[in-house]
Amino acid sequence: MIADPGHSIFTADYDQIELRVIGALANEPTLINAAKAGISLHLATANRMFGEDHTPDEYKKSKNIGFTFAFGGSAWTMTERYGIPYGEAKKLVEDYKATLPNLAKFAKTQQELVLRNALNPAEYKQYKRLLSKMFEFRGDTDAGKNARKIVQAEIKRLCRGKVARIHNEFGRPLIVDAEKPYTVVNYKVQSVAADIFKRGFLRLMDDPELEPTVLLLVHDEALGQAPKKRAEYFAQRYGEVMSTEFLGVPITASGKVYGPSWGHGYRKEA
Repeated sequence: MIADPGHSIFTADYDQIELRVIGALANEPTLINAAKAGISLHLATANRMFGEDHTPDEYKKSKNIGFTFAFGGSAWTMTERYGIPYGEAKKLVEDYKATLPNLAKFAKTQQELVLRNALNPAEYKQYKRLLSKMFEFRGDTDAGKNARKIVQAEIKRLCRGKVARIHNEFGRPLIVDAEKPYTVVNYKVQSVAADIFKRGFLRLMDDPELEPTVLLLVHDEALGQAPKKRAEYFAQRYGEVMSTEFLGVPITASGKVYGPSWGHGYRKEA
């Protein structure tokens, strides 16, 4: 995307929207208070988990687990994606849940909603029995691991082909596989974030001053172009118009001038 002669490309997108959305959905004070104070939600989480004197590595780990949890991942996900040893990743997940208890409760409640919606009462009872049975076996021996795999296979057979039909807070229908009930967190966060973004874009299009400058959407960015001398102004206006609230939590957007092309926004400093 290249700007017309004498013009600059600018963009606007939301600030940590996934974490703000999940904080609002879970009514998690740490994330909500950080959003209202206008500070990084990753920083607020790192402060709670490791203290305000946390190291850059600890900050990175709290950031990684925040994204992992918001997207429905587990300790295994952190091990595979970030190379963190499983034992350490498991402890990080436990510490994260203890630090943000409402978030952990929200995830559990949503998974229960999926299972009760997808399974009939008898199937749900059988699912719980099998899940409880799996924890009877040790996970650090070959015999225990094999026994767990057998139970997991039974759970998979029980849930195969069964789905839950639920809705997000904007009424968008979501289809969640009973075999992977943990994905409901990701579905809710991503669908709500998408709905907020689309509504923000529509507000840009409804603004008579901004509508002529709008170019297109690229993933989670709204791109526009304007004469170079006014590009900063329009970038700021995009952020203001797109900013909103969700369940009382501020969802802010920020604008930035990229320059002669969209690619200039992603050029690394020499």
